[in-house]
Amino acid sequence: MEIAAFFILTYIIVIFGLSRFVISHLNSRSENIPAEIPDDMERIISELKARSKNAGEFLSLGFNFIGDRYRSERFNTVLKSHYLFFTLEKAWPMSGYMPCTISNYLLTIFLAKSGFFRVEDIKKKHVFVNFVPHQYLRVRLADKWIDVDVGEKQRGMPIGKHLKWFG
Repeated sequence: MEIAAFFILTYIIVIFGLSRFVISHLNSRSENIPAEIPDDMERIISELKARSKNAGEFLSLGFNFIGDRYRSERFNTVLKSHYLFFTLEKAWPMSGYMPCTISNYLLTIFLAKSGFFRVEDIKKKHVFVNFVPHQYLRVRLADKWIDVDVGEKQRGMPIGKHLKWFG
């Protein structure tokens, strides 16, 4: 029993404590938005902004674009753990599986670069899902904070909800 407790405690400390210092974008600090982003990313943000009348519409369009291009998968988070360390330049051209931390980072860039949102309007939140941490965003929209779980969009998670314990 003591050995099991030791392993459980060690797992919790490593996964929820130390990993926040090692894995890019897993901490709770605000993201640093790069001054320069890939040209095609800039073009897509401009196109979505032109189609948006307000911040809510841009959030929806950005959520749909990133959520259709990337998806989170807890099993692949273990198998493809090196993806957790991808830079913007490495992650952006890809599609398919992407850790929640990276897809949230990409959506954060979209929102901040749109001009509709400031970095202070976007907060990273974490939950424990099926024995691994999962990240989603809270976005301030019209003085109200809403949950945005872009990595789970392909599983039907709408804006306003996030993946929960054993989700």
